[in-house]
Amino acid sequence: MAQSFSLLRILFILSGLTLSLTCFALLFIILKFGRTKLTKVWACFNLSVFVWGLGVSMIGFAKNDSEAWLAWKIGHAGAIFIAGTFFHVVSVLTDKGLRRFIAVVYSYSCVFLLLNILDQLNISIIEKFDGIYFIFPENFLYPFLITAWVVIVLFAFIILIQSLRTVSQRLYNQLRYFLIGTTVGFLGGLSNFLPMFNVNIYPLGNFLISFYCCFCSYAILRHRLMDVSIAITRTGIFVLVYSLVLGIPFAIAFGLKDYLFSILGNIWWIIPLFASTMLGTAGPYLYFFIQRKAEEKLLADQKRYQSTLKQASAGMTRIKDLKKLLNLIVYILSRTVNLTHASLYLYNPKSRDYTLEAVRGEKLSKKNYYISRRCALIDYLEKAKLPIVAEEIKQQSQDYNNENLKEVYAQLKEIGAEVAVPILTEKRLLAIGVLGKKNTGSMYTPDDLTVFSILASQVALAIENAQFYEESKQTQEQLFQAEKMATIGTMADGLSHQINNRLHTLGFIAGDALDTINLSKDVQDPSRFQSILAEISKALVKIQENVRQGGEIVQGLLRYTRKGQEGFGEVVFDKLVDEVVEMAQFKIKKEYVAIVKDYPQDLPGIHGNFTQLQEVFFNIIDNAYDAIMQKKHEIADENFSGKIKISTRQTEKFLEVNVLDNGMGVKEDDQTKLFTPFFTTKVSSRKGTGLGLYVIKKIVEDNHQGEVFISSEHKVGTLFIVRLPIGKKG
Repeated sequence: MAQSFSLLRILFILSGLTLSLTCFALLFIILKFGRTKLTKVWACFNLSVFVWGLGVSMIGFAKNDSEAWLAWKIGHAGAIFIAGTFFHVVSVLTDKGLRRFIAVVYSYSCVFLLLNILDQLNISIIEKFDGIYFIFPENFLYPFLITAWVVIVLFAFIILIQSLRTVSQRLYNQLRYFLIGTTVGFLGGLSNFLPMFNVNIYPLGNFLISFYCCFCSYAILRHRLMDVSIAITRTGIFVLVYSLVLGIPFAIAFGLKDYLFSILGNIWWIIPLFASTMLGTAGPYLYFFIQRKAEEKLLADQKRYQSTLKQASAGMTRIKDLKKLLNLIVYILSRTVNLTHASLYLYNPKSRDYTLEAVRGEKLSKKNYYISRRCALIDYLEKAKLPIVAEEIKQQSQDYNNENLKEVYAQLKEIGAEVAVPILTEKRLLAIGVLGKKNTGSMYTPDDLTVFSILASQVALAIENAQFYEESKQTQEQLFQAEKMATIGTMADGLSHQINNRLHTLGFIAGDALDTINLSKDVQDPSRFQSILAEISKALVKIQENVRQGGEIVQGLLRYTRKGQEGFGEVVFDKLVDEVVEMAQFKIKKEYVAIVKDYPQDLPGIHGNFTQLQEVFFNIIDNAYDAIMQKKHEIADENFSGKIKISTRQTEKFLEVNVLDNGMGVKEDDQTKLFTPFFTTKVSSRKGTGLGLYVIKKIVEDNHQGEVFISSEHKVGTLFIVRLPIGKKG
C-alpha cells in the first residue's frame, strides 16, 4: 500500500477539503439569511454535500483498507441524501408539490443509508491513482442503488427543464442559474464513481462541486438576479483563486517534502508555511482585482447607463417647469435603461391620491391613472423607503403566505411595475416612479436599485423646487393683480370724470335730437324735412363717437387688468408708451405734468409680454406723477411745472428705456428698500400699496431677463432705467 502523498492524491484531498469547507460556510449563510421552506431544504442539501466532501478528504488521507472503508461509509452517508434533498429542493423551487414522490425518495435514501451502516452494500476496496482508495461492487446491489440514485436526479432535472417554459421572468432566471449550477455539479460528482466501474478517469470533477454549491446558493438566496455570465464569472474566479491559494502550499508540502528536507533539513516546513502565508494574504486582493477587471467588461453597458442616470440627476434641480421635469424624468429612465415603459405618479393634495403625471412607452388604461393614498402599496413603500421589485414581492408573499404582500404585488402588476421607486421627502412619499421590463430581457440588479435610490433623492429635491417655484409664481401673480386693483382704485376719480363726461355729452346730444324731432312734427316742407334728418344724423354720429370713446376707455382698463397670459412676442415700444399714457390720463392732470417722448420712431421691437410691460411703465409713470405732486405740494410754488421725460438708448442686445422726472426724489437711506414688498415712500399709505416697484423688478428681471436701476436725488428727481431684450430678427 502506498504511504506517500503524490500530486494526484494531494489534489483529491484538496478537492474534498474545499468542498466540505465551502458547504460548511454556506450552511451558516443560508440559515442566517434565508428562513423559508426553500432555504431550509437547501441547507439540508448542503449538509449532505458537506458530509460527502468530508468523506472524500478522509479517503485521500486513508493509509489502508480499513481507514478507506470508514471514510467511504462517511462519504456515502452524505451522498445518499444528496439525491433526495436535491429532488426536494427542485419540488419546492418549481412549486410542484410531489409530496408522495418526495416520501418515496426519502424512504429509498433511508434504506440505502441503513445498508451502508450495516456494511451490506457488498463492496470491496481497490487502490488507484497513486494511493487513492476506491470501492468496487461485488454484485448487482450497489449498481442497482446507484442507478436508482441517478434516476431520481434525472427526474429532478426533467422537472426543472419543463418548468422553464411556464414560469415568470424572475423565476426563469433563478431556475436557469440552478440548472447550470446543478449540471456542472453533478457531472463533477459522478466523476468519483467512474473508477469504481473500471473507468480509470481521475475525478477532477470534485472541484466543480464547490462551484456548483456556491452558484446555486446565490440563485436561491438572491431574488434580484444578475446575468448568468456575472455569477459564473464571480464563482469561477473565486474557485480558481482559492484553489491556488490552498493547493500550492499543499503541493509544496507533500510533493516536494523530500527535496526540501535534503536542502533545509528539519526546518523544511518553512517553505510551505511561507507560501501559505503569502498566498493567504494576496488571495483576497488577487480575487477582487481579477473580478473587477472581468466585470468591467461584462457590465460595461450597465455601468454606462448607471453613470448617465447619476449625471442626469445632478441637472434636474435646475428645471423649474414641473410638467417638463416629470416628462424629462420618465424619458431619461426609459431611454437610458432601455425600458418597455416608465411612468411617474405624483401626490395630489386636493384629491389626496397619487395621479399619473408622466408616462413614456406602453400606454396605461384609464383605471391606472390613480393610486389610492390608503392602499397596501403606498403603505409598503413608505415603510420600505427603498425600490421594490415586483417578482421579489411575489416570492416573499408565497414564501411567507402573506396576504398584504400579495395585495402589494397585485397593485404593482396593475400599474405595470417591474420595479417601484419611492420618491421621498423628509415628511412624506412625494411621488412613485414605475419602471417596466428591460427590453434586453435582463433583470434588475442590486447596483441598479442603488442608482435608482440616488436618482430618487435628486428627483424629490427637483420636484419640490419646481412645486415651490410654481407656488411662488402663483403668489407673485396674485400680488401683481392686487397691485393692479389698488392702482385702479387710485384712478377712480379720473375714470368717473371721463365716463361722466361721456354720459353727459350723450344725454345732451340725445336731448337736443329729441327736441328737434318734437319741433318738426308739423313740418310739411320736404326741404326742411331733409335738414331735420341731417341734424338728427349728425347727432347720432356724435353719440356713436362718444360710445366708441367710452368703449376705448373700458377696453384700455380691461387690457390693463388682464393677467398678461397671452404670451411673449415682439412689442412695439411706441405703441406700448401710447397705451400707458392713455391709461395714465385717468389719474394724471395734464395741466400739472407734461409727458415728453424723446426717442426715434424706428426702434427695434422688444421681446416681451405687452400687458406685463404696460404694467411696468404705468407704475413708473404713476410713481413719477405722485412724486411730482408731492413736491408741488411741499414747495408751494405756483410756477412749478412737472415733467416726465421718456428716452431710449439702444445696445446690441438691449433697449434701454430712461424715465426721468423732476419730482420729490428718494432719500438716500430709503433707496436700498425701494424694491422691498409693501415699502412705500408716498406721503399717505392710502396712496400706495408698496408693491409697485416690487412688481416692476419681478416682471423685468424674472419674466423678461432684463434689468432695473434707479438713480435718485432727494428734492431733485428720479431716473428709472429699464433694460429689455430686443426681439430676435426673422
